[in-house]
Amino acid sequence: MKFKKSSLLVVAGMAVLLAGCGNQSASTNGKKADNTPKTEAVKRSQNDQTQTADDQSTANTNTPATDNNSQSNQQVTAQNNRNANNAQTKEFNNQAQAASYVTNQPGYTTGNQQGLPTVNLGDGITGTLNSGAGQQMIQWNEGNWSFTVRASAVQGQDPTPTAKQIVNELQTVYLPAPQNHGVGTFDIATNTYTLTWQKNNKVYSVSGSSPSDVIAKAVNAGKNE
Repeated sequence: MKFKKSSLLVVAGMAVLLAGCGNQSASTNGKKADNTPKTEAVKRSQNDQTQTADDQSTANTNTPATDNNSQSNQQVTAQNNRNANNAQTKEFNNQAQAASYVTNQPGYTTGNQQGLPTVNLGDGITGTLNSGAGQQMIQWNEGNWSFTVRASAVQGQDPTPTAKQIVNELQTVYLPAPQNHGVGTFDIATNTYTLTWQKNNKVYSVSGSSPSDVIAKAVNAGKNE
């Protein structure tokens, strides 16, 4: 009987001990289960915050530079356009001096020269053909404007098609009206094209890369006189 009681006490003690170990193990596992997700969540949150800060820093660094470059390019382009369309201006003491400057420009004539061959340029315009010294020139007048197209005979150039092109184009666009005189020189041989005209004591001049280009620039410049 004493043996049975003693055995029961031993069994009961072991049961209590095992129960305590089980609770401690469960508590430890519970702490691990609680700590692990929290730690990973914190790491993920920190990583996300760091990445967001990096993205914002990169955006803040690049965006203003892009905007500034874009604005700068637009300003340069606008300035180049203004410079391309604006005429060079010379101012003289009086109107007579300004008019004399224009009439002394190469290619200026007062009208068709007698005794030289003529060329029908279309739209009722007749030009005068002048050849010599390895070149050919067609000259004609429209209003106060005097025009000359020069070509190299040595290089086999013909001024007639260009002269007809200019006459045809001037039927649909309107050059500035010179107060007294204007001169246009279209040199095919040197690829040089200029238009010069006078108003009061000022002389305006534009140049271009083709007949159409210089005409367009003169039209734009005339709007800003």
